[in-house]
Amino acid sequence: MTTAESSAGDGTLARLHDQLRRSQGAAADETRLVGPGRVARTPSLPWVWSLNHLRVSEPISFPDLLAVVDEVLSGLPYRHVLVEHEATADQLQGPLREAGWTVDTEVIMVIAEQPDREDDTSAITELTEDQMLVLMREWLIEERAGISEEALDQIDEYNRREGRLLGERRFGFVDEQGSPLAITKLRIDGPIAWVEDVYTTPEARGRGYARSLVTNAVALSAGSELTFIVADDNDWPKTLYQKIGFRPVGRFKTFHLDLRQGS
Repeated sequence: MTTAESSAGDGTLARLHDQLRRSQGAAADETRLVGPGRVARTPSLPWVWSLNHLRVSEPISFPDLLAVVDEVLSGLPYRHVLVEHEATADQLQGPLREAGWTVDTEVIMVIAEQPDREDDTSAITELTEDQMLVLMREWLIEERAGISEEALDQIDEYNRREGRLLGERRFGFVDEQGSPLAITKLRIDGPIAWVEDVYTTPEARGRGYARSLVTNAVALSAGSELTFIVADDNDWPKTLYQKIGFRPVGRFKTFHLDLRQGS
């Protein structure tokens, strides 16, 4: 039995999905149950995908999914869907990709072992909200070419809103002038802690900042029953997290369609 299978069987994966639903829902204007799962809508921040999406937790066919999505996400210039149910996500991937949707696979990882080595965390500092916003905006501009100022401003507000609601702590490295170079967020909700938004500016990469920050966050969450992180299953950071002691417990897929394409 794999780590993912055993954790799914003991309820760990279900607890983590529930945590993700509740944390995203806290910042949304509205969340409600629909047939295959839960929808979040935030008319005040329509360009924030995380606050305007359908999260699918039950099996559903491709035609039925499209019908639900068009109903619950109407009025948006995109469609954003997260599919927790792994078998359903695998079945939907082909048809959605053929229909023009992008597909990303995310892996949920929990701390299960000690890190492979110690890290120097002495230079880490707590970042202010403004420093966090500087780095989040830089990250978005790097990741999403052509993103509008309106979308950036709305995501700034989302980061403020979510961070305050969840009581997050922001750790980072700064240069001699106090400009932020790297960040990692730590959120703790009762028995569950999670590490979020690991980012280093391009000019500061290769110095081990991300590893030190995640290691520091894990150490500070030592009293929690579960500490987890979500990573791109097809990118290198998950290998870094494995070295720190994280192990996969499950995967979900994110599907996105930009309705402005070709218009």
